[in-house]
Amino acid sequence: MSEQQKLTLSKGTIVAGKYEIEKDLGDGLLGRTYLAKHLRSGKHLALKFLRPRLLASERDYARLRDAFAQVKPLRHPALIRYGDLGEHQGLTFFSQEYFPGQSLRTLMNEYQAEQRSFSLQEACQIVNKVLDAAQYLHGQGIIHRNLKPENVLVRTKRTGPGGKNTVHEIKVTDAGLAALINPTIFAESFESREEAPYLAPELAGFDQGGTAPSDVYSVAVILYELLVGQTPRGTYLSPTQLRGDLPEHIDDIVEIGLGANPEDRYPSAKDMLTDIQRSFSGEMVGETTATSVKNIIVGLGIAVLMAGAFGTYLQLREQPDPLADAKATDKAIRGLVQANLRMPSEGELKMLVAAHPDMLYIPPGAYVNGRLNQEDLAHASQSEPVANVVKTDGYFVDRYEFPNRTKDKAGNPVKPVSKVTWAQANGTCQNLGKRLCNSDEWERACKGPGNWVYAYGDQYDVEMCGEGVDEPYAIGQHESCVSGYGVALMSGGLREWTADVAGSRGDRRVVKGGLKGNPIRGSRCAFAVDEAATYADTTLGFRCCLDISASK
Repeated sequence: MSEQQKLTLSKGTIVAGKYEIEKDLGDGLLGRTYLAKHLRSGKHLALKFLRPRLLASERDYARLRDAFAQVKPLRHPALIRYGDLGEHQGLTFFSQEYFPGQSLRTLMNEYQAEQRSFSLQEACQIVNKVLDAAQYLHGQGIIHRNLKPENVLVRTKRTGPGGKNTVHEIKVTDAGLAALINPTIFAESFESREEAPYLAPELAGFDQGGTAPSDVYSVAVILYELLVGQTPRGTYLSPTQLRGDLPEHIDDIVEIGLGANPEDRYPSAKDMLTDIQRSFSGEMVGETTATSVKNIIVGLGIAVLMAGAFGTYLQLREQPDPLADAKATDKAIRGLVQANLRMPSEGELKMLVAAHPDMLYIPPGAYVNGRLNQEDLAHASQSEPVANVVKTDGYFVDRYEFPNRTKDKAGNPVKPVSKVTWAQANGTCQNLGKRLCNSDEWERACKGPGNWVYAYGDQYDVEMCGEGVDEPYAIGQHESCVSGYGVALMSGGLREWTADVAGSRGDRRVVKGGLKGNPIRGSRCAFAVDEAATYADTTLGFRCCLDISASK
């Protein structure tokens, strides 16, 4: 029986007594992947069956065990998570997260078939997320070594009015697993599949471990191909020579990323990501962001940074970082807002909350609405207002998600109520003598008096609030996930309905908090989406607010 026949499993096959094969997802360098269902939980996942020739000796098995032990703990929103190693009828397999999307290669082929080009914004959006994942891997001491369109999964969504904005969610696959492949097999596979263009020149022998600049080279090739529809070969033409609608500084970024020697490239994935963000923030934001003093400041900073080309790159890196200016601007805005915020005395506060011990008081005043100037565009939404000062009246907000308690009468943990429509959430609050919070009230309660990006601070920390809406939890489980106003689980809990109507039709409502598969972005206090008012799923819950006048 051939290797291909051994790897072919039919629908309905029970694997290792706990998985049922549902669909063939395709073939790759490591082996064949199937969509499977876990028989006990009903959860879908992917099973990858490894080619027998990859595990021809005990040394190969040892390489697999070592590689898998290193990659199994990896946790990043743009990386596929690994599960467990197993065996089925002599075949070794491992389970991994199932991401319902398509490969970037398939998406590229679709664009070419439709004679479409990726916009600069789309290309940078995809590449920045790959770079962010690569930077995380490098921080764990792992070089991917096999970054290519086939190993980037994409799920595309349309957002905004009329669906005019394109958002590409991505997941990088096979992270850290190149180490388990015998170098000879690795070389043969690349020669036959014509995938060598994505490998850095120093990896031509296929037996080197590589460095961070090796992965940077691969991502630069992907960026070039996204923009011009082909990979760079030999003395390649610059992107602007092949496509007239691109800004000139894209040539500098590609040239640095594709440096023949590792020392000529960006020293880290983060350096390339930062350079892209600085260079193209104006083009990527486009007309959706209103002109402001901040935009002018950042625009001037970008113009200064990009004034030189490749020859002055090192000098530019030593110049003042626009990020520092952005942080200084944020600090000034935050300071002004806080200076004008009057918090009640302890006595006043006790009087205010005496009748509502399960709620927290937010005093009248201003807060910093939307994304801050310093926020990374890879994680912030470009449609959000930028550091916009908004005033609200004083109000009460539930400490926790509905039912706003951590224990039931028997003392058992309580899970938040989910899978409710907007009408159900709104009606429940009204029956309690309360109302749904509007989006400003929700965001302000989340950001706290310090106006942080997340409820707990400016940097994402999985230890504070867990892994967001994808992780089941009990109310109050994450004790550290509390905003400066004392409101819990606004940067790690369910998505929550607000009172705000989205759009002009009136049948959609603004939802705050949470984002499937991307807690770094979705657990930001400023993050919001809209849903049909009749929609309900297991990630969607609510909490209530109360006017001060209604509490007296």
